[in-house]
Amino acid sequence: MGLANEMKSLSEEMLASFKGRVKDNEELVANVGKKLQQYRDEQEKTAATLNANAAELKSNLAAGEKERMGNYGQLIGSIQKDIKGIETEVKGFKSSTNELIKDYSKARKVLASDLDKFFSEENKSRAENEQSRMDEYGLYIGKISDEVSSIFNYTNEMLEKFGSEHKEMSDELRAELSKTRNDRFEYTHALLTSIQGRIAEISSENNNAARKLRKDLDHGDAERLREYNALFDRISREVTDLRKSTSALLGSYSSDRAQGGEHWKQMQEQIAAIRNGGNLEIPKKIEKVVEKNEVKAEPAVTVIKELPVFEQKTPTENVELPIVHEELTLEDKIFQYINSHHEGVKVSDMEEPLHETRMKIGFAAKCLLDAGKVSKIENLYYPVKKGSK
Repeated sequence: MGLANEMKSLSEEMLASFKGRVKDNEELVANVGKKLQQYRDEQEKTAATLNANAAELKSNLAAGEKERMGNYGQLIGSIQKDIKGIETEVKGFKSSTNELIKDYSKARKVLASDLDKFFSEENKSRAENEQSRMDEYGLYIGKISDEVSSIFNYTNEMLEKFGSEHKEMSDELRAELSKTRNDRFEYTHALLTSIQGRIAEISSENNNAARKLRKDLDHGDAERLREYNALFDRISREVTDLRKSTSALLGSYSSDRAQGGEHWKQMQEQIAAIRNGGNLEIPKKIEKVVEKNEVKAEPAVTVIKELPVFEQKTPTENVELPIVHEELTLEDKIFQYINSHHEGVKVSDMEEPLHETRMKIGFAAKCLLDAGKVSKIENLYYPVKKGSK
């Protein structure tokens, strides 16, 4: 169905929906009026009930207040009696406390005299103990001084002995080094001569390899340039076809859009007429124009179906990229090679066994992937399992 027919059906549905909403709104207004009247009656009944309950509550509160005042007078009398009893007890506590303080003062004087006697005896014994500890400390310091002096003497003797031994070892080492110096010089000279010869050989080998690599690269660049030109010509033809089909599609879309705008305008006019209380019929001549435009739009759709498919996300088995005969043969080779390696294979791994460049192998493998003949996980190509389609 074209855009114009869809817009026509949409406008008819919207008009029917608008009429139904107008009728529903009228019923809703009537129901809301009834509900408001019922709510008003219920509010009046509730107000009368609340007034009666308030009068009864007021009389109950007055009677309760009188009873609470009588209970409060009795409570105050009992509290005053308790306060008089407490004052009598406080006077007794005060007299007993004064007597207890006098007894404590006497006991404190006796305890002070005993503490003075104890501390005097303790100070005397502590002075005697301190004198004996100082005598023992003097003896211990003397022993430590003797041990330190013996350690210094032993260290000096060891240093003198080490100096003499170090001098003897230095003399022996100097004599041995002077003896082997000539031998090391001759060995080093021979080693440097052999290294220079090896460097010259490596330099000549690198030059030969560079010349061979340059020759191979020149040959590979020419071949890749020819492949790129052929690929670019094919892409240019496909882009031209795509531009033509797009232009035809845009022309049909523009006519459908104009007809859809006309339907939308008529729908707005009919809605305005319904709101004003009238009704407006859609003219019949627009249907003939829509049929004529739909007949013209058919060739544009067929042109789109003939375009080559380039989408990668939704590959199909029936639609493949248009490729030359050489690439078809290469696709067969790549398809057989991937099916024989179930553990997965990279594009770089197929260069040497197939004797083709990485660019051609990558393009052909991409075509097989788009056609759904192989699968790819990261940079590895796998054969498609049976039953997975």
